[in-house]
Amino acid sequence: MSRILAAAVGLGTSYARPWRRAHLRLLVSERLIQRHRIETRYGHLTFVSTQAGALQMARHFHDAEPGTLAWIDGFAPGAVLWDIGANVGAYALYAGRRGDLDVVAFEPSPNSYAALCTNIAENRLDRVQAFCVALAERSRLGILHMPNSHAGSVHNAFEQDTDLFGRRLPAERKQPALGIAADDLIERFGAPAPNHIKLDVDGTEVAILRGAERMLRSPALVSISVENARADTPQNRVIAAALEGVGFRPGERGRGGSDVTVNVIYRR
Repeated sequence: MSRILAAAVGLGTSYARPWRRAHLRLLVSERLIQRHRIETRYGHLTFVSTQAGALQMARHFHDAEPGTLAWIDGFAPGAVLWDIGANVGAYALYAGRRGDLDVVAFEPSPNSYAALCTNIAENRLDRVQAFCVALAERSRLGILHMPNSHAGSVHNAFEQDTDLFGRRLPAERKQPALGIAADDLIERFGAPAPNHIKLDVDGTEVAILRGAERMLRSPALVSISVENARADTPQNRVIAAALEGVGFRPGERGRGGSDVTVNVIYRR
């Protein structure tokens, strides 16, 4: 059906000269950009979707990770949330809509970052800041391995070509990217230290935690939600050991972003 409709637009604009034809086709595309209004307990959110792959974030907003929404509901007013692997911003937007939280969102995938920024602007969430960087073990330039590059894509990994199960990832695109250690973000760049962290990066969690040793020891940090494989894996054990070593204990377990993952909330 999409091919038929695209062909109709192509036929309908074929009379125009090349630049005018291109202009008309892009205007049609812009008018077809999708906006979806999602009601939340703090008011509505609008998701702007320019690519079909991003629709799932709005479509399954309430049923994808209800435990994550409940976790955000429990934050004390004035808290700072770091959303690491924010994608197009579902949970950063929800936290921002509360109106009494500060959110720092990180998303290195170019198309997802663009969608994230569009969603922040559409909802006028002045207390949500977004950065197109990958959190990493150490600050450096590197490569973001991207199995898919559309907005809303998942399993993108900085300086790593395997997922959270250790399986090799196919790469549609290898995107140069900036990786920054969490400790450097705070100490060198003045980022606000988090009270809560959502960590969902589909495989590079261990590297990110290694770059956050001093941040993790801060008593101001009170909870961390980490997406784990549902099955027992070596990575799960390394994550648990790293967090338990600085005083965190696993608590609630909720639905992750897929049938084979689970979110584990660690608290001091």
